[in-house]
Amino acid sequence: MVKETNVNMSEPKEFQSKSVDDAIEEACSFFSCVRDELEITILEGGSSGIFGLVGVRKARIKAQPRVRLSELETMIRTITERITSTIVDTPRVVVEHQSDLIKATIETSENMERLLGRDGQVLGAVEYIVNRIVARRWPSAVRIMLDADGFRERQDQELSDLAVTLAEKAKATQSPQSTKPLPSYQRRIVHVALQAVTDIQTKSKGDGPLKRVLIIPKAPPSKDDDANAESPSPQDA
Repeated sequence: MVKETNVNMSEPKEFQSKSVDDAIEEACSFFSCVRDELEITILEGGSSGIFGLVGVRKARIKAQPRVRLSELETMIRTITERITSTIVDTPRVVVEHQSDLIKATIETSENMERLLGRDGQVLGAVEYIVNRIVARRWPSAVRIMLDADGFRERQDQELSDLAVTLAEKAKATQSPQSTKPLPSYQRRIVHVALQAVTDIQTKSKGDGPLKRVLIIPKAPPSKDDDANAESPSPQDA
């Protein structure tokens, strides 16, 4: 992609391609940097449609170079440690960048149950507060995910397993199945988990940051299609 001379190279720009990875590659080429040097927001995962013909949609992302990276990391670390110090003693926060979010892992010598809460509700509440505070202080959009004691990894695996279960149910009943509303990084987990599952397609549905993932069975070939496929043409006979 050719850079535009009138484009502010520090401003976010939208990219479209047949897959999220291809769109990210275009962003890297445009900004002349590697993936880890970009802030990336996945707007739409894209779809190959039915047999690659109907319902095809391109993947869409928004990307921009990471600026004032150390300042942002320090802000997230300070805010998170200040809030969690009221729950556990001497928390330590490790910040790392992922494709479309910033992950802040909380470490402490104490039992993590107080910080996690039932089904991760306390951790989720802290994550919400941290995101709100950073959104008010930082000039560009930032998505922060908090983790502790490997909770998110276990949660992501459970989500992958659920996606496969819903896909099997969709194929067995020939009716669409749906997840609960999910943030973008969890929707991506569902899409990736079902990439290799045949006879289904996935589609995000909803407005705002939380959307459901629809798991839709592909229509089986009709008897006429099977007959046409099995009957040799006069030239083949």
